[in-house]
Amino acid sequence: MTIGSQVSEADARRLPLPETRVLLGVGLAIALVAGLVFRVVGQLVLVPSRPLVTAVVFALTVPVMWALAVGVFRWRGLSGGARREAAVLLVVPGMLVDAVSTALFSVVYPNMGLESAGLFGGLLLLAYATVLVAGFVSR
Repeated sequence: MTIGSQVSEADARRLPLPETRVLLGVGLAIALVAGLVFRVVGQLVLVPSRPLVTAVVFALTVPVMWALAVGVFRWRGLSGGARREAAVLLVVPGMLVDAVSTALFSVVYPNMGLESAGLFGGLLLLAYATVLVAGFVSR
């Protein structure tokens, strides 16, 4: 197989624009709901002085985000390369929103102390990494 045929095969597997929009919308909705949840209960679950609670939240994030990603892939009937592309489309809106929300942490999340900002950022990275890995290794 030549490089030229690999490129055209990859382009042929790209998700159609309407599907891309759906996935970006789903990713944005998930990010906004998650942001709202942390705006309401973040001060209860991400507290450096309560490491057990924080550890449980981190531990639960992986299976929850994995199940959410795989559920979206199945709902949209995606497999193979389409899942990889979908995983990226799911996380990009949240990453963009969270770039702002973490930069303005005390304004967006006044319910959480600044000492929780690092935990919050770490949790975001874990959640996004889980979705990306699910897109690359799930069946």
